[in-house]
Amino acid sequence: MSAGPADGGGACAGCAKVAEALAGRDPWLIAVLPHSVLLLGEHQAFEGYAVLWSRAHVKELHHMDSAAYAGFMADLKRASQAVECATGCVKLNTVSLGNVVRHAHVHLFPRAEGEPDLLRHPWVHEERFKEAGAADLRLRWLRKLQEALA
Repeated sequence: MSAGPADGGGACAGCAKVAEALAGRDPWLIAVLPHSVLLLGEHQAFEGYAVLWSRAHVKELHHMDSAAYAGFMADLKRASQAVECATGCVKLNTVSLGNVVRHAHVHLFPRAEGEPDLLRHPWVHEERFKEAGAADLRLRWLRKLQEALA
């Protein structure tokens, strides 16, 4: 699929995120990978939370051709291993919804032992997302994840 606007017209927010990261203008860039960019999540309610964005504009993962899909999955494996290594999480939730931004991306939510609602999906705690965006916390996790991918 080609780069461009999401279904429904207008510019694609995912393409814009990827372009900013590739241009070196996203301060929360963890890594540029062959088929994706890994960005630190906008909140750290789940410390180490990151989002892997496809470099190609596709709405769904299964819209990628086989080679691009295999490449993106290899990037996802590498990103997931880095998040797990950096956080020591007991479980890593990998979630691809795309209901808000119709550009293929995967949320990586590290889950910690003893966390309330460990067995429920991360959005149960959505109210905490806005509270957990402190720059110092984000910078600490940005560095840890960059080191884990090095």
